[in-house]
Amino acid sequence: MRYTYGKTGTAIREADTESGRVRGLPGNNRSFTVFKGIPYAAPPVGELRWRPPQPAPKWDGVRECCYFSRDPVNFFPPFPGRIADENNESEDCLYLNIWTPAKSSDEKLPVLVWIYGGGMMGGTAASSVYDGEGFCKRGVILVTFNYRTGVLGLLAHPELSEESGYGGSGNYYFMDQMAAIKWVKRNIANFGGDPDRITIFGHSSGAIAVTGICASPLSKGDFIGAAIQSSAVLRDFDGVGEIYLALDKAEQRGMDFVRRCGCSNISELRNASTDLLKKTFWEWPLGRHAFCGTIDGYVFPASPVHAWYTGAAHDIRYLCGTAEDEENGLFGFPGVPNYLTREMLSEYANNFGEKKDDFLKFCESLDDHEIMIGKTLNGTMRNMQLAENQLRHGRKPAYLFCFRRRLPGDNAGAPHGAELPYVFQTLQNGWRPYSGADYELSDILADYWANFARTGDPNGPGIPEWKPYTKDDKRVLMIDTPPYMCERPLPKIQQYKLNYFLTTDDAYSYV
Repeated sequence: MRYTYGKTGTAIREADTESGRVRGLPGNNRSFTVFKGIPYAAPPVGELRWRPPQPAPKWDGVRECCYFSRDPVNFFPPFPGRIADENNESEDCLYLNIWTPAKSSDEKLPVLVWIYGGGMMGGTAASSVYDGEGFCKRGVILVTFNYRTGVLGLLAHPELSEESGYGGSGNYYFMDQMAAIKWVKRNIANFGGDPDRITIFGHSSGAIAVTGICASPLSKGDFIGAAIQSSAVLRDFDGVGEIYLALDKAEQRGMDFVRRCGCSNISELRNASTDLLKKTFWEWPLGRHAFCGTIDGYVFPASPVHAWYTGAAHDIRYLCGTAEDEENGLFGFPGVPNYLTREMLSEYANNFGEKKDDFLKFCESLDDHEIMIGKTLNGTMRNMQLAENQLRHGRKPAYLFCFRRRLPGDNAGAPHGAELPYVFQTLQNGWRPYSGADYELSDILADYWANFARTGDPNGPGIPEWKPYTKDDKRVLMIDTPPYMCERPLPKIQQYKLNYFLTTDDAYSYV
C-alpha cells in the first residue's frame, strides 16, 4: 500500500486487488480512506443472468474508486421512502465499498462486513446510514456491498438447475454475498485488514442472509463471528413468510413466473427487460414472498434451519437481537394479525404438527389476555432459540440484545432498524432530533460492535457490561440510556413454542 498525492497535496490511498490497482479518497475524517465501487465479481448480465457470480475482470493501470456503484435492481413496488432510487438501478451491481483507517498494509485490523436488509427484494449499500467512519475511529475496517435480490437473486428453474453443474438453482442472492465475503478474505490485507478476523453482520433480510450463510458449507472458515439483527433467526411460523423452499417447489414457482412473463424458456427470460420482470413480480398473486432461499444441494445441502438445530452451522461467536417495538409478529405483515384469540387457536395449533392436541390442552389453562399476547416478544423468542441452541451443542454462548430506546421526533418508539444509525454512528445523517443522550448511546453501541469484531466479546473499558446468555444467566442487554442487563420473560405461548422448537425434531424437519 502506498500514498499518491492529488493537486491539493492531500493523501489518496492506493491498494492492489486481485483484479488490479484501485484508488480511493479521504473520508470526512481525512485520516481515513474510503474506496467505493470496487468490483468483486463480473457483471451478472446477459448470459451471466441467473448464474453464480464469476470473477471480476482484470484491468490495467489504476481504477478510480470514488463513487458508489449503481443500486441493484429492486423489486419493491414504488412507494414514498423506497429503499433505493429506481432511476439509479442496474443489473451491473456487484461492487463493494471499503472504509479503512489503516496507514499501511501490515496493520492487520479487524474487519466488519455488512449485509443490508430489504425483504430479499431490494436495498442498497449506498445508504448514508451505512457509513464506515464510526468504525474506523475504533480501528475497525468496514466493508459494504451490493448483491442481487428478488427475481434476479432467487429464481430457481429446472433449466437453470440442469446448466448449473450441481443440479440446483436459485440462491444467487446468497452466492453473491458469499462471493463478496470471499473477496474480502482474499484482498483485505492490502487495505490493512486481517483476513483471519472478519466478522459479518446484517439486519432484517440481511440478518436472515447471515443466518443462512452461517449454515452453508461454502462459507466455512471465511469469518470468525456474526451479528444477527432483527431476523427470523431459526424456525418460526408467526407471519414471517417462507425463508427456504425445497428445490422442486422453488422450480415450480420459477416455471410459473416464466410463463407469467410470456416466455417459454430461460433463454427468452434472459433477454427480458427488468421492467417486465418487475411488473410480473408485482402482479403475481404470491406477492413479496414468492422467492426465497432454495435447498439446492449446493449452497444449502439441507435446510439451514435443520443445520442449526443439528449443530452443523458454523461454530463461531454470535451476537443477536431485535428492536422492542417490532416484537409483535416481527414488525407486522399485511393481513397477519399480531395477536391470538381462542377462535384462532385451532388453526394456529396446526403449526405444532403431531403435538397439536398437546398445545391446545396447554392453552386450556390460559386466560384470554395470555392468549392474546401469545405472539408478542416473537423476536426475543427467536434470539433465545439461537442462544439455547448454542448451549445445547456446548458452543460459545451468544450475546443477546433488545433495543428499546424510544426514537425522538414521532411516536414510532423503537421500530425495526432503530439501532442502525446508533451502531454506525450516523445519527447526524437522519432527520430525527437526537439528543446528547442518543449520541452517547451511539458511542456505546459502536464500541460494542467494534469490540465484538476485534475479540468476539463486545465488552470493553468504559461501557456497561454485556454478559453472554448462559445456562445460569439468561439475561438480555436492554439497549437504552443507559444499557442494562435484565431478564426478558416470554409470554406463556411463546415459551411453549420455544420449548417445542428445542425438544422436537419434527419442528426442524420442514423445508
